[in-house]
Amino acid sequence: MISEAMAGASALKTAFDMAKALKDINNAATRNAAVIELQEKILSAQQAQFEMSKRVDELEKQLAVIKSKADERNRYQLKDYGAGTFAYELKPAESRGEPLHRACAKCFNEGQINILQFSHRTEGQDWFDCRRCDNNQAFGVRVRRERDYSHQSDF
Repeated sequence: MISEAMAGASALKTAFDMAKALKDINNAATRNAAVIELQEKILSAQQAQFEMSKRVDELEKQLAVIKSKADERNRYQLKDYGAGTFAYELKPAESRGEPLHRACAKCFNEGQINILQFSHRTEGQDWFDCRRCDNNQAFGVRVRRERDYSHQSDF
């Protein structure tokens, strides 16, 4: 982008210098050749300006996308659900009418926000699935039960 700006500035300076010199040219053929060269320099400067303007627009669009993603990610906070289970949870203050939910930590760290979907419940744990990465997570403390062998038969 800087090289485009420099090229545009150089073309404009050359065009300005040529325009100043035109007033001193008496020969029509020489003057016409200088006018044509001046027009070429002006077109070159306009092209450089157009390219710079196009690049600035592209960069502004990229910046808007990055800012939007950052704003969306800031709506969540990492939460420890115990037993090595982590997920990003929508902050209540950031709900904007959405129900509170959890997002897959793996996908979140890859730049995607995917809501974990309830799958099933077993022994005090709620299981959630991420439909994007097929991650299956258990939330809640699992209660380990000791086996009761006192009622076994002897056969």
